Amino acid sequence: MPRLLLVGSEDWLFALRHLPAVRAALELGLDPVVVARESGHRRLIEAAGARFVALPAPTRSRSPQLLWRQVTALRQILTEESPDLLHCLGLRAVLLGRVAAMLAGNSAPCICAFNGLGPFCARPDAAGALLRALARTVLAAMASRGALLLFDNPDDPALLGLTEAVPDRVRVIGGLGVDPVLHGPEPMPWAPPLKLVFGSPLLWANGPDLAVAAVRMARAKGLDVTLSLIGAAFPPSPRAVPAETLSGWSAQPGISWYGPTPDIGPIWRQHHALILPSRGGDGLPAILSQAAAACRPVITTDVAGCGSFVRDGIDGCVVPSGDVEALTEAIALMARAPGLVERMGRAGRDKVLAGYAERDVMEALKAIWGKQVSGQGAP
Repeated sequence: MPRLLLVGSEDWLFALRHLPAVRAALELGLDPVVVARESGHRRLIEAAGARFVALPAPTRSRSPQLLWRQVTALRQILTEESPDLLHCLGLRAVLLGRVAAMLAGNSAPCICAFNGLGPFCARPDAAGALLRALARTVLAAMASRGALLLFDNPDDPALLGLTEAVPDRVRVIGGLGVDPVLHGPEPMPWAPPLKLVFGSPLLWANGPDLAVAAVRMARAKGLDVTLSLIGAAFPPSPRAVPAETLSGWSAQPGISWYGPTPDIGPIWRQHHALILPSRGGDGLPAILSQAAAACRPVITTDVAGCGSFVRDGIDGCVVPSGDVEALTEAIALMARAPGLVERMGRAGRDKVLAGYAERDVMEALKAIWGKQVSGQGAP
């Protein structure tokens, strides 16, 4: 039985996002082995049918010494497991996995999967352009040495110039996939007010401040609109919105901050639409396909991933990144046309069922893995 080594970062993140990949591997007749840092979630991975191997070195530290410890540990795992196929999930896992594979002398086909390029690569300034150029050089070099580059949206490889530089080594699948039964259609709540929800991690890159500003502006214009911010406050970090800021927003009329919820269903039953004014770098956020599957339209921005998933005027509204006035206009459009909100929601679910469901992603992975294992992958 061919062995598939799935290299991630944290066991909780793998359990949250990638268990369908384990099921796809088993259906294809592969022996899936998951490698990640252990923090109490390995049983969920093992229950799905994969063997779990813990990385002993920390994953978050940027210390060269600790990173080298992780590369060394991963090299030892590669030597012991001798996989027939290596699939690295995320930029950090890709870089560490490729270095470890070279050190171990492992020549198995490698798939480098990316869920976004990160907020720094999305920056429109000179620093962002430099990072994109560096990323293009590194990834093109990996591709030239046989790696297959897997993205969850068509915008990211185009942004890096990879669709032109190495077109035969780039593949795009529909994000992480969404279960259309678990995330089924939900009835709309009464309106007015138009109830918006921000359900992404509360990081500045995701634009919660822009959502707050747009709702405040809409309410100042007399529109009956509310905003719910869902999620936990992250530990102190320049990327995270501080808890005191979230509390301050929540004290404003029409805006409420709630903690994380284990059940997404009630969120959709209590809200009319999702608002995600992303500043970029997050690939194809899972919350977009979850909202669409539940028949909820999306207000988002024209950044990579978000702008290509949501069809402006069909299943949501797409506005320029950072444009609060445009966000406000999109909110006003939905607040004044509840029938349009219903139609957009149905169109979004139709799109999910046409290629973004969990089964679609599983079949895409099986097709890619099958060709790689059989030696029929792209030259």
